[in-house]
Amino acid sequence: MSAPASILVLSGVQGDTRRYRTFHPYEQLCLAGVACQLSHITDPDLPAKIKQAEIVLFHRVTFDPLVARLLQVIEAHSGACLLDVDDLVFDPTAFRWIDSPDFQDPVRAALYQEDMRRNRLTLEKCQAVTASTEFLAEQVRLLGKPAWVHRNAFSLEMLALSKVAFQNKPAAPGRLVIGYASGTPTHDRDFEVAKPALQKVMRQYPHVELWIVGPLDPGRDWGELESRMKRLKFLPWRALPGMLAQFDINLAPLALDNPFSRSKSEIKYVEAGLVNVPTIASPTQAFCYAIRDGENGLLASSPQEWIETLVRLVEEADLRRKIGENAYSDVVRRYHPGQRALELLSTLDEISRSILGKPFNGPQEPALSCIGPRGLPDEQDAFRISPAVERAPTLAQRGLYSLRYRGLHTLLMQGWIYLRRLAAPLFPFPRQRG
Repeated sequence: MSAPASILVLSGVQGDTRRYRTFHPYEQLCLAGVACQLSHITDPDLPAKIKQAEIVLFHRVTFDPLVARLLQVIEAHSGACLLDVDDLVFDPTAFRWIDSPDFQDPVRAALYQEDMRRNRLTLEKCQAVTASTEFLAEQVRLLGKPAWVHRNAFSLEMLALSKVAFQNKPAAPGRLVIGYASGTPTHDRDFEVAKPALQKVMRQYPHVELWIVGPLDPGRDWGELESRMKRLKFLPWRALPGMLAQFDINLAPLALDNPFSRSKSEIKYVEAGLVNVPTIASPTQAFCYAIRDGENGLLASSPQEWIETLVRLVEEADLRRKIGENAYSDVVRRYHPGQRALELLSTLDEISRSILGKPFNGPQEPALSCIGPRGLPDEQDAFRISPAVERAPTLAQRGLYSLRYRGLHTLLMQGWIYLRRLAAPLFPFPRQRG
């Protein structure tokens, strides 16, 4: 009998995208009893680890001389190399659709577009792709590459934190909070989708407040409503459940005419659902997959539908409660890491049969040792990713990597971008609306 397959999951970036697409799948694989390693492109031991892996998953890894050598190592021992994507970062033509203020900096814009071209090279060199949404998988298939969907999900730690946040939700009689949480400064135009409805509802219902979490410019046309708008800084993900639990209604608007927005996953619905908060979302493929309209969430595709859905949830407390409870039940059933682990095993088997011509030699009986009889984790979370691992690599390590494999010019560009972002609070990037 052949040895069980080993998987190496590695990322070329940091932040939430790395957490969703490498830390969470790593946890899922560990839950299933799969031999798995977690790494980053800057890891000096990466060549040795790659030799031990039958399948290597590259997440947002831009092509460079090291990546070229790593791909050769994988080919030499007949392994499979997969690229994981969770945005249109592999399509250089999609750059014009990204609404980010720091792209007003020509250095930032030039380097991002260069990275998009390098992401495309990595995609072309890899044998297959995993994607967070069906929309992204379709874009990959149009390029002639096979693609499978593995959706974003929560971790066991996020589930535990959300349970505590829901139980400790502070009472706020006489106030109703509509919330929008932005993880990156790229959602101003997405927010515009819901903005007219929000303004109308806030004028109609004086007890309604709007809370905006994270980087977002809501505009300067709120007038007297601005006194009921609460602006909060971006929160570390472990603090997010406590904030989401204070929302009465969660918003997930996306510009349907923007391919970059349409590629986004349904994670806003998932994380709000963990604290029993109902979501109103734009009907992208991802949100249509997640939400059964009127049952575990609401979908709104026009300005009038945004008004109608907001009014319904503002006026009907029982409906908010029912949809929130249904959302919680749904996300725990469909997005739990134990369920995602089983789906990932099935996906890896399909990929292995397609790429390597053999079934994936995973565990005969998935372990799922942390999962109790009701599908919830027990108190022992053996696969939790520590904050120290999340913070790695250091700025110096990333700089040395860039110097070695991308050259001094790229390092200087990255240095400028870092300093320019530090100066942004004093010298903001100009906004371009349209």
